[in-house]
Amino acid sequence: MAEQETPDPFAQLADWAEQTERRVRRTQGWRGVARKLPWILTGVLVAGLLALAVPPMLAKRRGTDVGAYPTATVPGGIGATSTQSAAPTDPFAGTPAATYPRGAAGITLPVASAVTGFTAAQVGADLMQVRAAMIAGRLDDRMLTGHDPARLIAMLAPDQRAEATRWFHEVSFTRFATWIDPSVKLDPHQQPRVSGRVTYSSIVAGGLRTLRVTTNFIWVYAFTGTAADRPLAAVHDQIAWEFPATANLRAGDRGMWVGNSTHYSAWVDCAAAKRGLLAPTRPEAAPQPSDSEDPMALLKADHSLEITDDC
Repeated sequence: MAEQETPDPFAQLADWAEQTERRVRRTQGWRGVARKLPWILTGVLVAGLLALAVPPMLAKRRGTDVGAYPTATVPGGIGATSTQSAAPTDPFAGTPAATYPRGAAGITLPVASAVTGFTAAQVGADLMQVRAAMIAGRLDDRMLTGHDPARLIAMLAPDQRAEATRWFHEVSFTRFATWIDPSVKLDPHQQPRVSGRVTYSSIVAGGLRTLRVTTNFIWVYAFTGTAADRPLAAVHDQIAWEFPATANLRAGDRGMWVGNSTHYSAWVDCAAAKRGLLAPTRPEAAPQPSDSEDPMALLKADHSLEITDDC
């Protein structure tokens, strides 16, 4: 049904004035100027009202001028207009990661001391190997964007290398290594922010005296994008790196093993995560109704790893 247009009261007023003026001319044209003066003044008054009221109404009806706002008057004289824009803010600003160290600087090792079955020198060497493995898995560009795990796999005990290679084929490597989704790009001006802790102890595992180094770290990556998007993605992992004592040990078992581990990802694109890739949450992705926790808490290094997988 066609919409009926509401009569314009000002248009009707204009018609009335025009009709009145015509009637005055027809019926009283023979009278003198003095007798016409009241009607002339009435016409002038009506015309003035229309000049004030009609243009604003028409402006509101045209969609082109909607949203216009008054501008300041520019004074005369010599002047200049701002041309510089503020630099983009740090993408980590306002998040727990804002205070985390950059890259490998976030991996702090404890003082190496002798423990049962291991000298201080052995503990120190094993701690350094764990640190190198963490860098190779989470920070090295060969792993992140090159998707080449060879360096990390070579650090493991010979008898675990074949198994570790399968982890990369089966997309079960994300607990200790990061592959960036090729569809996104890491921010070249921002190193990942890293925070966590390293502990070690001497244990007996599988009947063998073993040095267990446990790492618990949050890795927060920044991606290119606008400040409004806040393109961040994070991985929080806890890994047990184990070094069995070499006495009476087969050559293939000597070295570093990846033991029990757990992890979660935060602020990630779920479609990429299912393929073992890391990418920030897409801007159009809406929060899930089940998300009752402050998302900022997921970027804290001391957050429990026992969480529900949002993906």
